[in-house]
Amino acid sequence: MFYEWKKYVAGLMLRCNFRPDNLYGAVQLEGSFPLTANRKGYVQYFSGYGESLIDCHARSNRNGIGIMPTDWL
Repeated sequence: MFYEWKKYVAGLMLRCNFRPDNLYGAVQLEGSFPLTANRKGYVQYFSGYGESLIDCHARSNRNGIGIMPTDWL
């Protein structure tokens, strides 16, 4: 889900497989904010399983920052 307020955008992703024997879920928080007239900054936090196929059975916590040349929405 995304929430847009003025020129700021916040995003939330929740994932769960609903299997009681192995709950491989994940949470991802992300947001963008204006830097210049046509560039935006981007931050992301991920916690859980399955961010990539290499570590699909290992829990990971990751932070990321970057610059967006285009807008999401």
